[in-house]
Amino acid sequence: MPRRRGDAPEEHLLLPQDPHRPGHPPAGSRRRDPPRLAMAASHPLAAVFDALPDAAVVIDEGQLVAMNRAFARLLGEGAVDPADLGGVPLASMLVEDVRWLFERLPEAHASGEVVRLHLRGSERVVPIDLRAGRTPEGAWVLVGRDASTEERLGSLVGELSSMYQRGGSPFETVAAMVDQSRSVLEALGWNVGVWRVDGDILLFEAAWLTDRARQHRSGLGVRLQKQLQVAPIPLAVAPILTQTVREGRGQTMDDLPAILERLGSRTRFAVPKLDREIFVESGFVRGATAPVFVGGRVSHVVAVIGADMVERDFAGAQLFASMVSAVLRMNELGTEMARQQRHAALGQMSRQLAHEVRNPLAVILQATRQARKPDPDERLRMLDMIDEEAERLRRLVDDLVSFAGPSEPRVGPTPLAPLVRWSHAALSPKERREVAIDVDESVVAIADPVLLRQALTHLLSNACSHARDHVYVAACREGERVRLRVENDSEPLSEQVADRVFEPFFSTRPTGTGLGLAVVRRLIEDQGGRVTLDASGDAITFVVELPAA
Repeated sequence: MPRRRGDAPEEHLLLPQDPHRPGHPPAGSRRRDPPRLAMAASHPLAAVFDALPDAAVVIDEGQLVAMNRAFARLLGEGAVDPADLGGVPLASMLVEDVRWLFERLPEAHASGEVVRLHLRGSERVVPIDLRAGRTPEGAWVLVGRDASTEERLGSLVGELSSMYQRGGSPFETVAAMVDQSRSVLEALGWNVGVWRVDGDILLFEAAWLTDRARQHRSGLGVRLQKQLQVAPIPLAVAPILTQTVREGRGQTMDDLPAILERLGSRTRFAVPKLDREIFVESGFVRGATAPVFVGGRVSHVVAVIGADMVERDFAGAQLFASMVSAVLRMNELGTEMARQQRHAALGQMSRQLAHEVRNPLAVILQATRQARKPDPDERLRMLDMIDEEAERLRRLVDDLVSFAGPSEPRVGPTPLAPLVRWSHAALSPKERREVAIDVDESVVAIADPVLLRQALTHLLSNACSHARDHVYVAACREGERVRLRVENDSEPLSEQVADRVFEPFFSTRPTGTGLGLAVVRRLIEDQGGRVTLDASGDAITFVVELPAA
């Protein structure tokens, strides 16, 4: 029989019950002896109502008679006093006309349509998208989510997407990508985990906790993250993750505490026994999984968990997984390109090395045959030729060792003036020529003196062999760096030659090994410095920069 306005309600799941009159509120105090924050603790559905992650309220005859914790959090502290439940007119909380709402509710209830309202909270007007239900007694039950979260989410997901469109994929690892995304993930309220699929288990790869999860007094978030890092997850005991991997489709996780509890009962994954409210306060309420595809198979699984997950969050999780996929694929391509480049460089080096060795060997063999002739002058000339070509081979081997061999710099304060003088003195008589040196004794760099002397010897050898009239060396301190310049007045370099001077085996001299400047670059960079070529002026200048002492 329909209830008439003013009648006492029939049994109402969301109102406290009078122990003396089962099914009715206490006589003489209808709705003035309110439920606790949510509903009467004695009611069997009280825990369920409060555990709902969505905001939920009960409206009866235009009065707010019950609300759960999520609704209270949405409005903010002090917006509604729990002691006033049953006497708070909904109209006092609505920005819209309450008559418009009650006209819309029957249609929304029948069609499942979402109704957007704006509620006056303690600090702001809260837009909320609600769905309507009705109890047998005729009270309205409204359940919904903060619509401002969805609006903000659209903007933040767009920002997340744009991060990976600027300059391609700059991340070497998935962990680096997650770390780089932390500001956006924090704003989204996302706790993120990434696992690598290894046969029938998942191995931890990266994770991010929001401040809310990390700083909660229970320590739940930190403990869960530590567990995830050390405990592999067998797919056999995690149905949702198994579906994600086997079917290649994202899944939703609507009751995360129960999921974690089941996982802990079947694995070494220790889930602390905590009240569900702790999970809610920490932001572990809802979640979504998304597969990461590389090479046509699921290689990783992404899990996104938050407190106020909406539909767009789940779409955002799929987007994030696709970004992880892009990072992994780009890194695979980079590795393959590097491998191919190494092979190409090795082939080029082998051909060049064979050429560099073949010529001196041919000269040595020919000179050896000529030296067998009885003419003593011819024999001496051939021996000189053999000596010269053997020296060329020795330099080639030394340069190869310097270029390819490991170097372990032992850096410290190193005065440059004596090193320049020693490097000049170390040149062979054929290479040595007069060099103008302008290096003050006070110029000191942080460098390895042995490696730096070797690099300077190569630079001076190159300068002396190309110069027409003069070679000039200068050094000075500029702020926190020391700049050393080795200059010669050789013929101008073409742009094509200037671009290749540091390439291994590239040389403009018939007798050059093509390794000298490549060795210089490696030796300088190994010490934390850099070397560049300035061929823009009348002179050819190599500039070495090192940290100043």
